[in-house]
Amino acid sequence: MTNTEIRNQLPLEEVEYNEGVANLTFLDKEHGEILTVKLFSKTFNKDTKKMEDNPEQAQKAEEHSQKYFGVAFDDLNKAVGQTHDIYVYDRFCSLWEVEMVEKFKKDQEGEIFQTTIDEIKDDGKGIRIRFKHEGKTYESKMMYADYKEGLKDWFVNPNKRNTQYAKFEDKFGVSIENADEVVGNDIMVEVKVAFNKFAYAEIKKPKWAKK
Repeated sequence: MTNTEIRNQLPLEEVEYNEGVANLTFLDKEHGEILTVKLFSKTFNKDTKKMEDNPEQAQKAEEHSQKYFGVAFDDLNKAVGQTHDIYVYDRFCSLWEVEMVEKFKKDQEGEIFQTTIDEIKDDGKGIRIRFKHEGKTYESKMMYADYKEGLKDWFVNPNKRNTQYAKFEDKFGVSIENADEVVGNDIMVEVKVAFNKFAYAEIKKPKWAKK
């Protein structure tokens, strides 16, 4: 986690709603600061640049409201005065610990470094191989699901999933089911750029995985 601080038991001072977003203002008297936590019941459409209804997001907002404040999303004003621990990150604040994964920048293209596999997980959309570089967490992704903007959801391509599983086994010498066996092993990573836009991490096939 990067530059994270926990502020303990801060009182909720104010709640404001704006286009499906609840802005929760917490007061930190010790540091002389106000911290804002946002709960979203809608999602932002990059094409129309507007907030749009999203049943799944609305359900998450309702669940978070009930879990942390014991009230409905539309009744968060009733929670004013409650105290909560707030996680303070570089660009936002949260009621819970957020898993932070950094992204490489285009100007890092060509960098090659050695590191260690920290975690491998299959989240139902792709395989994520996580590692640290200069104290920050990054990941190399082997995706097999695509996000459909019109439907606001992810859809798995079963053929692509089988292909990615096979590529994973070929590269690391173990099946995805046995991925934990290679956590802690050393790897070489190169930063590459696709379409002159997106920087990504390519893990070289390790010598220990060669058959």
